[in-house]
Amino acid sequence: MYYTILENARIVIALLKAHNIRHIVLSPGGSNIPIVSGVQDDPFFSCYSVVDERSAMYMAIGLFLETGERIATVCTSAQATRNYIPGLTEAYYKRVPILAITMSKHPRFLGQEYMQCPIQTSLPVDAVKKSFSLPKIQSVEDRDLCVRVVNEAILELTHNSFGPVQLNIEALDSETWVLDKVLELPIVRTIKRYQIHDVLDEGELTGKRIMLLIGEHCRFTIKEKEAIEVFCESHNLMVYTNHLSNYCGKYSLNALPVLVGASYDHFVKDLCPDIVIVIGGITGDYDILNRLLKLPETSLEVWRVNEDGSVIDTYSKLTRVYQMGIADFCARYSNVKENTHEYYNLWYDSYQQLEVDSVQLPFSNVYAAQQLHCIIPQHSRMHFAILNSLRSWMFFDIDESIEAFSNVGAFGIDGGMSTMLGQSYATDELCFLVIGDLAFYYDMNSLGNRHIKNNVRILLVNNNGGVEFKINTIHEEIDVSRYISADNHFKTAKSWAEENGFLYLSAKTKDEFSEISSQFVSLSNRPILFEVFTLPNDEREALRIIRNSCRNRSQEELKTKQSNERKKAFLSKILGETGVEIVKKLMR
Repeated sequence: MYYTILENARIVIALLKAHNIRHIVLSPGGSNIPIVSGVQDDPFFSCYSVVDERSAMYMAIGLFLETGERIATVCTSAQATRNYIPGLTEAYYKRVPILAITMSKHPRFLGQEYMQCPIQTSLPVDAVKKSFSLPKIQSVEDRDLCVRVVNEAILELTHNSFGPVQLNIEALDSETWVLDKVLELPIVRTIKRYQIHDVLDEGELTGKRIMLLIGEHCRFTIKEKEAIEVFCESHNLMVYTNHLSNYCGKYSLNALPVLVGASYDHFVKDLCPDIVIVIGGITGDYDILNRLLKLPETSLEVWRVNEDGSVIDTYSKLTRVYQMGIADFCARYSNVKENTHEYYNLWYDSYQQLEVDSVQLPFSNVYAAQQLHCIIPQHSRMHFAILNSLRSWMFFDIDESIEAFSNVGAFGIDGGMSTMLGQSYATDELCFLVIGDLAFYYDMNSLGNRHIKNNVRILLVNNNGGVEFKINTIHEEIDVSRYISADNHFKTAKSWAEENGFLYLSAKTKDEFSEISSQFVSLSNRPILFEVFTLPNDEREALRIIRNSCRNRSQEELKTKQSNERKKAFLSKILGETGVEIVKKLMR
């Protein structure tokens, strides 16, 4: 049999089969030919022809009542979707899981007096749990979107409560009648959802390299941290974190510098996991995002653990969603013990080669992070403005007692200072903010609030505009200074800071910075704003140097080093310390 040229429709058919939805109620029409032609001769499906869509939906309800299985329906465009509404309303209140597959014209034709083109997704709120729509596939991103959306629509049928869901497919009239010379459906990644009561295979992680990737997260409870530690001990696992993860454990690493130092080939060959388990929110880490996105879809699985069971496919490789807390998830997979921690050791060996604290940097945001990261007082709160400030500090460790935050939810430039100040009102611990001049300019009115306490510390990196656009050499042929990076709007915060009762400090050189830095992190009877003035070229060069300093020795060199260390340990055990010293003298 031949299938439609519409890839989005082929993905729907493939995932209906993968999720074992067998019963389909088909109504006649032209727009829905891509689906009907693909299922009518496939022995997997049980097809039922019902001419009137109003009746078709009620027929689907009856099929569910008898079989207890999820049911699919398929209709054409024009008023067909409207005719589903009475039956969908009954299914909504009866909690019947029916996937209503509808068809629509390309959005270009909506409201343009095109034939049979009313809006198909404007169903009443009590007709379906949720409406999904698939675009025509014209890029890899479109395909990834379709795979995720079809999986999510099918999972939504039984998520938390049963109910109907709409899945709309966009097409052109000229395409609906055309079959491709393809005899098989595509292999499509299937996403499954597991809940707390489901039976899980405790041994399926055995022999796998596992990366537990923790995004933005509030500090973990003792129960959660203990569960993660037991889980790590049970498997060949490393925990990939950054400051926003707010997690520090035996098998965790502030891993960005290691990743930056590894070539793509080295990452694929030596550091790439078999399974990535994601918890928390956005990482703010473009390097791990780009590495995982670049990998072939079949090279690894991504599992996501979240209590609401949302289908979040950040890395386009999601295969499982665990609707449960991280402690419950870890407990379900911690009964099988594995004695190797080879995967963590590979990352840790690379981590040990880093020399970011001693590398010579020009005066910059990165330099400030290098000098301050080890003297920020314990139990402080740290906030980072997005992009340059956040990335600069990710290269350096901070004390595990420090909690870190950034407005990475929407990943916007504004509100960073207000967020930090809001937290400072509710704690007596020191609250630090690292922020660039444009982000400060957005939010500078917040310094006028009368609740500001003496525990506020603001490091303002004034590099005259949005330095991110100057660091990114892809824009070298464009004049970014006037409107893109918006230079010359903001001169200095001195008057505004002092007007609002802040102790104002400033530095334009490394020497000045060194003289003032200890005062900045100390107790004071006033809040402190420390403004450092840097140059865009120095910022660009500092980032280049720090990234180059992270280039690790090749894996062969690491293996040679490990081999030599094992030989030394063996000789020491055989000869003793005295014997080793004699051998050293003879070799000299």
